[in-house]
Parts: sequence; structure tokens; C-alpha cells
Amino acid sequence: MARLEFFGVRGSHPTPNRENLKFGGNTSCVVLYADADVDGKFPLILDLGTGLTRFAAHQPLDGSFFGTALLSHLHFDHIQGLPFFAPIDRKGARLAVYGPSENGIELAESLRTLIGSPYFPIVLAELSGEIAIETLDGGGIVLDQPGSPKVVPCLVDHTNATFAYRIEVDEKVVVFMPDHQAPADNATVKDSVLDLCANANILIHDAQYTLAEFAEKAHWGHSTYDYALEVAAQSNVKALAFFHHDPSRSDTELESIERHYQDSGSKGAIHVFAAREGKTVQIQ
Repeated sequence: MARLEFFGVRGSHPTPNRENLKFGGNTSCVVLYADADVDGKFPLILDLGTGLTRFAAHQPLDGSFFGTALLSHLHFDHIQGLPFFAPIDRKGARLAVYGPSENGIELAESLRTLIGSPYFPIVLAELSGEIAIETLDGGGIVLDQPGSPKVVPCLVDHTNATFAYRIEVDEKVVVFMPDHQAPADNATVKDSVLDLCANANILIHDAQYTLAEFAEKAHWGHSTYDYALEVAAQSNVKALAFFHHDPSRSDTELESIERHYQDSGSKGAIHVFAAREGKTVQIQ
């Protein structure tokens, strides 16, 4: 069966410190493998945050790396790992990156601007491997790799152009929604989001704020734990992973929050957990 591996679960900026060693301090990066990918040679990478560097430690450095990445949006916490990804700096290595345009600017142009002078000492073209960057227009695609994953992007509310993704593989559904602006009532879910998440086996959803924090940061582009659970419940999701943890959130706080939502039982049979770096999930 398909499996997920979490390499970066933090939002906004990396926070490596002893108060969050259990959950981790790297930013957004999750990897999905199809069951047909027996040797794990065709990773589907969800976001390119600093967690990508942790993922790199498990990848070949001989030029044989081949991967596909789905980029939610262009904020630094979702792209900062790309220029530090050693496996792609080898001749023969290949990485395909898909994501949204921004204000009519193609994804390739945006990434080449952000990863280059004066913001970074090298440009993407100087990396030895091949990086193919393609803008998605909202239509679904089928990836030419083991398991033939079907990918459906959906624009969701955030502070700029942001995709969530529905991935269908091995007769399972994974939805990745790392940044998602909750509405003022923390209850209304758009039809497009309900369609994207419908009957998913697992939803990885933005859960940066408590309700009290949201009262002060309602316009910052993120969700509460309660809203993530609301989206999951209304979509008939089987499992929910709280994701994009606030950089100030300690292990102790996250463990308490996780227990609260696991014990509350307010949304029926949804399996709820807070995403942790290093955690592997078999998609049930």
C-alpha cells in the first residue's frame, strides 16, 4: 500500500531547538511512495521546505535520483530546501516540479528569480542535475511513474496563489493542504475544498493556530485545529494530520493539543494526529 513519510512539518520558518525535537523544526516537506514503487526510487515530494534536506540524507548522490515535486506555493518555508537538495546537484539526476503561477508569472520564472542573485549565491541552472518546472492550470494530471498517481490541484484561500492537492494512488486518496485560510466562523467549508477532500484516506491540513490565537491572526492565511477537523468531518475523511505547526509551538504543547483532539471524539471516527518529522504512515 502507499506510504507517507514526514520530513518537515513546521510552518513559517525552521525552528531547530530542544523544545521541539519530538515533532521537529523543519518546514513543509512530505514524501509519498506508491506501492508499485517497490524500491522507493520514484518519490512524490509534497513541498520543498527545509525538510527536503532531511529527505536528501536518504537519497542517492550518484546521479540516479529521480523525483516529482508538487509545490503548494512560493512562500520561503515551502521552497527553501530546493537549492540545498544535494541529490539534484549531480549529473543525470532529475526533478520535475509542478505548482501554481503567481499574478500571471509562470512557476519557472518565479523560482529562478527567488533562487538567484541577489537572494541566493547560485542560480538553479548551475545545479548539475535537470530540474523541469511546469505550471499547473488547475487541471488534473497523471504522473508517468509506478502506480500512475493521479494529481488534482485546487486553489485554496491563503495570502497568495496556493494549491492544495488530491493524490489518488493504489486506490487510496491523500490530500495535502498545508496552508489554508480559515473563515471567520471556523465552520464554513467551500464546495471546492469539500470536493477535493471527499472520502480521503488521509488529509494533511494546516493547523497553525488555536482559536484564541486565530482571534488575533485571522488574516494571516492559516487555519485552526478546530477548522482542520471541521474540513475533515464535512469531507468524510478517515484520518487527519495536523500540519504546519506554529514555530513557537513546543513538543509539550503539541502533545497536549493532540491528546485533546484524540480524546474529544467530537467528530466521530476520524483518526487525528499531529504530524512529526520521521513518522511513516501506511495509507489505510
